[in-house]
Amino acid sequence: MSPIYRWIAAGAGLLVAGFLVWYFQAIVFYILIAAVLSLMGKPLVTLLGRVHVRGWHLPKWLAAMITLIVMMVVIYALAVTLIPIVVEKIDQLTSLNFNNLTTVLAEPIQRLETYVNRFLPDNNFSVQEYVNTQLAPMFAATNLGSSIASITAWIVDLLIAIFSVSFITYFFLKDDRLFFEGVVILFPSKYEPNIKRALDSATTLLIRYFIGICIEMIIKLICITLPLYLIGLEFDTALVIGVIAAVLNVIPYIGPLIGAIAGCGIAMLSPVPDVPLESVLFQMIIVFIIFQLIDNIILQPYIYSSSVKAHPLEIFIVILMAGYIAGVMGMLLAIPAYTVLRVFAKEFFNNFRVVQKLTENI
Repeated sequence: MSPIYRWIAAGAGLLVAGFLVWYFQAIVFYILIAAVLSLMGKPLVTLLGRVHVRGWHLPKWLAAMITLIVMMVVIYALAVTLIPIVVEKIDQLTSLNFNNLTTVLAEPIQRLETYVNRFLPDNNFSVQEYVNTQLAPMFAATNLGSSIASITAWIVDLLIAIFSVSFITYFFLKDDRLFFEGVVILFPSKYEPNIKRALDSATTLLIRYFIGICIEMIIKLICITLPLYLIGLEFDTALVIGVIAAVLNVIPYIGPLIGAIAGCGIAMLSPVPDVPLESVLFQMIIVFIIFQLIDNIILQPYIYSSSVKAHPLEIFIVILMAGYIAGVMGMLLAIPAYTVLRVFAKEFFNNFRVVQKLTENI
């Protein structure tokens, strides 16, 4: 076959593969989630595989099953703990009276309007008008009610997704080469050694990254929830804010800011008795700032340096580009995807100086 026909065949193959990925995107999504869960559970499977009792060792299938059960129990415990609290907060939002809220916040709002209008005298900025015209309709009971009804309609799909991901994850845990072999067969056989080396390297980096992210989330959950509880917020409210902050912290740089803003918004719906709201918000901001300093100085540098092995500025630019291309989902997937791309680039394009520079620490 002449080179031009090979290029045409390769292009057609890529188009067909892209169409299949798009058409079966839900299945691809299940496989990717299962792959991530299997990476996170692999250390436990390895640890259980080392158990020996009088010459008997735990079979791989049983170690995989125990690991999957442990992961499901953890997820179930989190869901049972958090879902009732989230439902309660949604109920508070549906019954929220924005006129009463702005009355309670009248003094801070007045100071904010005065400050804004001092610098923008022709703007006639009004928080009350903005709340009534922009925010209140978003939290109307009818709108939230329809959203909840839509969520209820997705329960069957959610159950199918949970079963599918669990089923695929079990086999990925039982046979940790299964996913790799599925990737290897997509490439010509002459590249098989390169692909296997790249996958092994990427697996090691991603396992460290995902485990590091989970540890970081747990630390942030504790370091946000406990201080907020100590300053007077109800434990349920502090826990919800801690969970939101921990989850959004997965999005580097911008995630912590969004989490802090969301936390302050939730605190405004659950004021602390006999304590001025401004004082509570000020203490909350101090808590978020202190943890963010700890996160930026200690946790994130350790995670990035020991897992993805990339410079913080490099990571920041990659996240911005991913956010521009695919929004929040792109920002979430930016670091794992970039890690895999760097590993494969080092394996196949290491003769380029820019690749050598970007992958010198891998």
